[in-house]
Amino acid sequence: MNDLTEKKIQQSIEDRKKTHLTFLENVKTYRPFLEVEEKAFRNGALTKKTKELMALSISIVTKCEPCMEWHLDQALQQGAADEEIYETIDVAIEMGGGQAGAYARFVLKAMEYFKQKKG
Repeated sequence: MNDLTEKKIQQSIEDRKKTHLTFLENVKTYRPFLEVEEKAFRNGALTKKTKELMALSISIVTKCEPCMEWHLDQALQQGAADEEIYETIDVAIEMGGGQAGAYARFVLKAMEYFKQKKG
């Protein structure tokens, strides 16, 4: 992985952490959004891991790199295997075509980042 990609991922993580408290204090819709997120991603008929993989696929199709980084990390924390990530990318490419394939490259780089960070 090149330094630029690593810095981009680290910056995304830092930005999220820095703005979290500011958003909690100042953005009226943020706390309710977090509550919806918590409810939506709870284990139910679908596991949290499955829901994170779904969100990762949607993130790829909508071209949201911070979302890709977050939902990939969450899926990995829930035990997602490489094969599950690759199949998630398959679904994203089927739904989003070539653009999704291009953005999915970021997911592979982020996966490498999180594996290096863990190991």
